[in-house]
Amino acid sequence: MRHPHRSAALHAALRFVITNEMPSEHKATLIDVLTQAIRDEEAAKLRREAVARSQGEWQEPEIVQLKAFLHGRTATSWQHADECVMQLATQLHRDPASVRCKATELGLGTAVDYRFARQLKPSREE
Repeated sequence: MRHPHRSAALHAALRFVITNEMPSEHKATLIDVLTQAIRDEEAAKLRREAVARSQGEWQEPEIVQLKAFLHGRTATSWQHADECVMQLATQLHRDPASVRCKATELGLGTAVDYRFARQLKPSREE
């Protein structure tokens, strides 16, 4: 899974290279590479969104499998949450964002999103 701030980091790097003093041949190469990386990132995002839209409605067997897999689980880290999402996405042949969204919609967000699990922690300790 890509870093969520990758696009912003690429744009910041491009601005840095443009404003930085360096030999023009290196600068041109770096600008080309960063521009292509930004284009690739945007194209990948559009593809992921198209796949998510094309997958349509969730079927009952998929929902049952999702609930069974996530029942009683709580993400212990960002990596753990991402691993759960990726494993389910592979099993269900769905986009990871779609899996995370559906799990959250079904009240199972603590298993697929560490933010929810962290918010839940203090109330458990009381």
